[in-house]
Amino acid sequence: MHRRTLLLGIVGLGAAGCSVSDPRITGTPKPIYTPPAPVPPVGADHLAGLEAGVAALLTAMAGAPWAAGDTARYQLIASVHQTHHAVLASAEPLRRQPVPVDPVTVGAPATREQALTTAAGLLTTLQNAHTALAAQATGDLAAFWASQAASAVQSRTALTTAVSTVTTAVPLREVAVTTPATATDDLLNRYHEAVFGLESALGRLTTANPARTALDGIVVEVKTQRDALTARGRAASQTPAPGAAAYSIPTTASDADALALVARLLAAISQGAAVAVASATKDVTTAVGDLADASILGLPLGMGMAEYPGWPDS
Repeated sequence: MHRRTLLLGIVGLGAAGCSVSDPRITGTPKPIYTPPAPVPPVGADHLAGLEAGVAALLTAMAGAPWAAGDTARYQLIASVHQTHHAVLASAEPLRRQPVPVDPVTVGAPATREQALTTAAGLLTTLQNAHTALAAQATGDLAAFWASQAASAVQSRTALTTAVSTVTTAVPLREVAVTTPATATDDLLNRYHEAVFGLESALGRLTTANPARTALDGIVVEVKTQRDALTARGRAASQTPAPGAAAYSIPTTASDADALALVARLLAAISQGAAVAVASATKDVTTAVGDLADASILGLPLGMGMAEYPGWPDS
């Protein structure tokens, strides 16, 4: 008999009018109230296994004899998915607090080319699995799955792109939820602001700075994503707000300051995209794609990854 039914049966037969915690109730088993255990979201176990497999492969790649100068990068990417595995194995994954887990171990593929192909395929599977769960969810849970889908895209891109840092999760932080229209408008404003700020930062970089070429390409991509978001709004009979004539951009005293400004502007786009996911009431998959696209904008400049792209951890 189910525990809840059993306890109610004891109360009904032997102690009319008493609660299950009433000390007058006797017998075996004693009717002691137990708070319900947290229930992990549906799909957490399956995704934990996929994340563990990706982390294992990347760790093996880092230790392969052919890894050479890519060892640290592979291990850095692996650490992101190790965190996802440990969080998804917890009783309340949305708290984003890792728990101890047993790592999975696999052998490294024989060649770099085989490893990259295998890793890219696993990361695509991971992206699709997280996206599918995001499409079935709302609010913070949708943003949680979408962020990990974007992380898989980041990792797949970083397989062949230099990265050196990871923004780690700050447990218990949440993604804001607004109306879909407000979230879309705010995201578009982030894009308008970023275009203005990135072009300003580009003008502030010294002529000889090698980052100029990559930043020029990022400006083009940000404009492309902004225009696509605007076009979708118009197709939905909305009136997307135009950008301001000018934005207040902080002063920069060096190339490093200018690139730090770039990082903040790009992070703001990702955070706006996560809010759009959390706020979406339909077509969540498109919003997840927007977050994924935004999450890789800074990688051509070697800017770091995030354990949960779009989450307010920075």
